[in-house]
Amino acid sequence: MAFTKMRILYRKWENWILSLFFVLLMLLLAGLRFDYYYDLNDDVLMKDILSGIYTGSCESRNVQMLYPLSLLLSLACSIFRTSYAYGLFLCLCQTAAFFVILYRSMPYARKTAGKIMLGLLESLLFMALMLPHLVFVQYTVTSGLLTAAACFWFLTGEKAGEANGAGGFLKRNLLPVLFCFLAFLLRPEMMVLLLPLAAVAGIWKWAEERPVFTKRNAACYFGVFGLILAGLLAGQTANGIAYGSPEWKEFFRLFDARTEIYDFKTADIRNYEENKAFYDSLGLSEEETALLGNYNYGVDDRIDARLMEQIREYSLERQGYFGKNLREGIWLYKARLRNTPGLDFDTDQELVFLLTEAALVVLLLLAAFLGRRGAVIWQLLLFGGVRSLLWMYLILRNRVPERISHPLYFTEIILLGALLLRYLQEGKVREEAKTPARRFRNPLYVSAVLLFVIALAGLSRSVEKTGEEYSRRAIVNRTDTAARAYYRSHPENLYLADVYSTVQFSEKMFRDGETGLGNYDLLGGWLSKSPLAEKKLEVFGYSSLEDALIRGENVRLVSLTGESWEWLEAYFREKGLEVQVVLQERIPGGSEQNELSVFRLQKMEMEDGQ
Repeated sequence: MAFTKMRILYRKWENWILSLFFVLLMLLLAGLRFDYYYDLNDDVLMKDILSGIYTGSCESRNVQMLYPLSLLLSLACSIFRTSYAYGLFLCLCQTAAFFVILYRSMPYARKTAGKIMLGLLESLLFMALMLPHLVFVQYTVTSGLLTAAACFWFLTGEKAGEANGAGGFLKRNLLPVLFCFLAFLLRPEMMVLLLPLAAVAGIWKWAEERPVFTKRNAACYFGVFGLILAGLLAGQTANGIAYGSPEWKEFFRLFDARTEIYDFKTADIRNYEENKAFYDSLGLSEEETALLGNYNYGVDDRIDARLMEQIREYSLERQGYFGKNLREGIWLYKARLRNTPGLDFDTDQELVFLLTEAALVVLLLLAAFLGRRGAVIWQLLLFGGVRSLLWMYLILRNRVPERISHPLYFTEIILLGALLLRYLQEGKVREEAKTPARRFRNPLYVSAVLLFVIALAGLSRSVEKTGEEYSRRAIVNRTDTAARAYYRSHPENLYLADVYSTVQFSEKMFRDGETGLGNYDLLGGWLSKSPLAEKKLEVFGYSSLEDALIRGENVRLVSLTGESWEWLEAYFREKGLEVQVVLQERIPGGSEQNELSVFRLQKMEMEDGQ
């Protein structure tokens, strides 16, 4: 009797149980082999801001994500007195995205064995495609995963004609609306980039309605899209209010100009001789321009929003908005589709995405042919057109890092996978599998076998690549760990690091959970000259970095061993102050390849006539 009750209970919750099982299995296997890392030092700094390490108090404005979300995360850090809140949030978002995809897939298999095979296939594919991003977690990728899961939920749900009116349709799609809103708060640029693909999903599904154009359908589909847009507008409005002070507005002028220059136009600011006339018109000397080239522009109080905007406008005049012309862009787009080696992307990693996407397209065409559904042709053409426009935009902007390209690939695969599931579910494309030969010809089995082969082959390479990167980071971040320990052991000092000496460091997500004020900062970077940076310096008694370097007896400089500080000596010499950067000691415990050294700034009397 008890067994029968358990069986009935299992049947009722089977889709939940199996989805949760595969999620936990995936996390267990990844956790046994790897620890979680923040992928970039950007995420580390965001964590430091939220948890109080940066300024000494949990800040609700961390610049990179929108205010409503950063407020909630800062409150969590404050209440629980741990810096784990941000890392846990990112991991939970990624896990939730994968769970939603699994859960919405389960109804497409009729029997338990089929559900298990489908769950296993999707788990293998997810690990093959996204394992590096599961281990080395990044907020941009997480935003992309949330958007992909939202698209999958929407595509695999009921049609408007099957729902209980427009209200019922909207209610059933509140989760994708919430996921899109959360993705936007986390990384607005990533979610907006994927929004056209979400629109493709909406058009696909609406076109399946019979009849297509009715008031009810319009209310349902425009209602969902309207809720998403309303959420984006509300998030942006709240963010604008939170950053509405003159100080923050001034900083964001600087931030936006800096982003354009350093992400897209870096070459223009590095060559002083080539741009001498322009820099002379700004009143910038060669020594001051050097601060722009090495990203340590926080040292110079003169480099403000107005000046950075002038440099941006100059760069746009020279290169234009796009870094590539159309002919170059088309060639590079074709090269990515062909997985051409020798370009600025990892062909091994991208091959798995391309093979999976190509296999899904072939299987869709096969399913459509067997089911005599010509609609798949226009659906794929629409998808291909939107996909091409998105990729061309990124390529022409000359900005396609993995944290953008991989979520874009993944969302494309999710859309195609959802469409394939819908086609395979229809009885028109199924054959009665009475014999093994006929079963093998069934698109369901062909799809599963082909995708299993791709997933297994891709998983092997993904584990290998992740292991290599994991070993590299363990060595590199040994230096960062040693540096943090060194800073804590000398609380009387303020340590200011050369930006490019620290860009390769990240951090383990769940290392120590510290929340105390850190006595270290950078000489530049994306947070430089912000109200938060000024607040941190005020804690140590300084009004700016330049003030700290000139007056600070307790200020120390940090860089990779062997890096020259001649640029800083030349900068102060041009300002009429003779200084010498003197080696004080090397930080023990770091890796030999990435050893850090600590310097002090020794002021000297200038000779007569200088």
